[in-house]
Amino acid sequence: MIFRRAMLRELTINATYLFVVLVAILVTQFLIRLIGAASSGSLPTEGLLPLVGFRLLSQLPPLIVIAVSFATLLTLSRGWRDSETAIWMSAGQSLAAWIRPVLTFALPLLAVAALLSLLLSPWAEKRQAEYRRILDARDDLSMLAPGIFQEMRRKRQVFFVETTDLLRGNIRNIFVFTDDPDGASLTRAESGFLYTDQLGDRYVILENGKRLRRLNPQTGVNEYEFASFERYGLRMTANEIRDDPLEERALDTATLIERGTPSSHGWIFYRFSIPLAGVAFVLLAIPLAYVNPRFGRSVNLIMAILLFMIVLNLMNIVQAQISKQAIGLFPALVMFHSALALAVAAFYYRRYRGAVFVWPWQRRSWSGAS
Repeated sequence: MIFRRAMLRELTINATYLFVVLVAILVTQFLIRLIGAASSGSLPTEGLLPLVGFRLLSQLPPLIVIAVSFATLLTLSRGWRDSETAIWMSAGQSLAAWIRPVLTFALPLLAVAALLSLLLSPWAEKRQAEYRRILDARDDLSMLAPGIFQEMRRKRQVFFVETTDLLRGNIRNIFVFTDDPDGASLTRAESGFLYTDQLGDRYVILENGKRLRRLNPQTGVNEYEFASFERYGLRMTANEIRDDPLEERALDTATLIERGTPSSHGWIFYRFSIPLAGVAFVLLAIPLAYVNPRFGRSVNLIMAILLFMIVLNLMNIVQAQISKQAIGLFPALVMFHSALALAVAAFYYRRYRGAVFVWPWQRRSWSGAS
């Protein structure tokens, strides 16, 4: 009982720390990319946090699997380094005794990861795609911010607004540059306001300004037209929300099963494989946690990272082969996870025989030394 409590407490603490670190890394990485898109004018700043939230929700299953697997590895490795595992084994605890508390800790979390992979991740991907469509359909004028030169996304225009009055809907000191094929133009106005007509079309009405436009740029002659105006309207029509079909990664699992296409089967394989592979990695962490002083304290962690990368790449390869109809969904699930189970069994076999991380040509000398 004391053994289990100590194990579960340390596993919970390590998994919590790892999960928080992984979430921070993912959010930072995705936020940097979105900030770059917002600075270039292709994404409004108010869309950053919702997109980051949807992205985080869609990536929760692999984050949980990674946190649980490496928390198990780090916890058991610390026990070997501090000779705590040797003490437990001298008290009658075998290596197999670690399996029960590890699975008691890991299986509920992996079950949550399975539910998230099958239900929440597709929902988050769908909401992210829909939210991006709404942002793309917004008119460019809604992205204007005071004090910033804003390049319009779908028109060759550059807007600059010095100040805005959100309560009255007024803007002051407006600068507009238009790169029109019929002639570039510069427009400046002291003030302006937004106007929506009965048809729903939006305009920016400029007041008390001047406009300079180049005439006949194709001829190469520098002729310009200069005009002053009391009121000048620019129509800013919003785009319609696209109704393009969603990508299969954004479809729920039930819809993928109903479709029955090879690419749908590939995504089904991926969603089921994440928690199943997590079980294999948690069990694999027990023999991998053994620390051999001759190889250093980090060799097991490096080996676990390499194995995780190899399995992830193999998972993507199998998913691609399913999409190409090279293999069916059910045979792929059976073969892939059977291979993982055999790999776990092989590591347990080598660990019980005391030949962990021993090369074939070293077995004779190792046996003689023992």
